[in-house]
Amino acid sequence: MAKRASKADRKLSTPDKPKRGRPRQQDLIEDRAIKPLEDAANDYAEIRDERMRLTEQETGLKAKLLSLMKKYQKTTYDRDGIHVEIVHEEETVKVRVKKPSEGGEDAPDDADAGEQVAAGAEV
Repeated sequence: MAKRASKADRKLSTPDKPKRGRPRQQDLIEDRAIKPLEDAANDYAEIRDERMRLTEQETGLKAKLLSLMKKYQKTTYDRDGIHVEIVHEEETVKVRVKKPSEGGEDAPDDADAGEQVAAGAEV
């Protein structure tokens, strides 16, 4: 028959609670102002917020495009360098728009190639 661990043995195996003490002095002191760092952080936050707004607009427009494709019972649409295709597995649309200056019909626009956002999905 196995021997049962004594109270002292069981106490050693339990994890210790984190100690609460006074906060260190260095934790209470705020960093000195570093202008280039603050400027870069503010620039980043501004661009990030703008990108988030644009992502919301893009998601809404793709949902509208998907509903129009369904309304007109189209799975693909090709005209004047605009290619729209419904991706059924993901319930989204793939859009490629060629610039008028492009000569070849087969080369996709690198900026839009393969971009897919699910209709109504949050990013």
